[in-house]
Amino acid sequence: FNKKEAKIILYYHSVEKGLLYKKIRPRFAQERIKNLHIFLNEGTVIKKSNLSQIRVAYQVMCEYYEFHLKIDVKIDDYFSLEQYNSYKNILSDAYDKSFSGAIAYKKDDFYMHNQSNFYDFSSSRKSIRDFTGEIIDTAIIEKAISLALNSPSVCNRQSSKVYLLQDKAKIDKVLSIQNGFTGHTENVKQLLIVSSDRNYFFSVGERNQLYIDGGIFLMNLLYCLHFYKIANCPANWGKTYKDETKLASVINIPASEKIICMIPIGIAKEDFKITLSQRRDLSEIYKHKNI
Repeated sequence: FNKKEAKIILYYHSVEKGLLYKKIRPRFAQERIKNLHIFLNEGTVIKKSNLSQIRVAYQVMCEYYEFHLKIDVKIDDYFSLEQYNSYKNILSDAYDKSFSGAIAYKKDDFYMHNQSNFYDFSSSRKSIRDFTGEIIDTAIIEKAISLALNSPSVCNRQSSKVYLLQDKAKIDKVLSIQNGFTGHTENVKQLLIVSSDRNYFFSVGERNQLYIDGGIFLMNLLYCLHFYKIANCPANWGKTYKDETKLASVINIPASEKIICMIPIGIAKEDFKITLSQRRDLSEIYKHKNI
């Protein structure tokens, strides 16, 4: 079931991202919608509609249908009224007419907790894809990276590296290879690339440690960027050797380093949207009985 759930999350989150645009393209993400139909009509999935990620997938589908109903665009060829009503019935009392997979923010409201207690600060950090196109002073970027250096690291080896790319042509090529920021690259004028150096790890047992250390550093860096009001969105780098070879023809990073993540950064617009990106319920991840 977990593999099915993972695909459902990938598909519904893609639809959420399509809802971010000011001018939403009618009939967008048709293949994603068709794939979601397949999964969301399976009995094993319907039985688990109480799970956070399955529940929100049905809600996103309802929102998608309702959006097209509102703008009077027909989508019956791949999403019927019968399917829409079926998803509403599956949700039952959990159906929320006011649900939105894209949340609108004003810049000042978004950053109101960036120096609050950790609970409010952590809860306020979100991925932003819509930038003004202004260049951030490198001194501010360096402050954020410097603060991130307090990240814990195995045996204090500190294998993480950060590269700042400011060549727009190269940024566009890199993000084209990454292929997860489509439609949002126009105002990306600065890109951070986080890597981890394999030279700092030795035994077979440590073969994955660079990703663990890199991930810890990455999360801390995202918090630090938020603290300094640098809008950002981590763009994953789960790529093949072929893609890494393409990347090597654009930027020069030592062969011993593995890329952990790419982070488009910028200044947030005064008004913007973020994806809901529903978090799991605590009961889905926390186990306190005998294991």
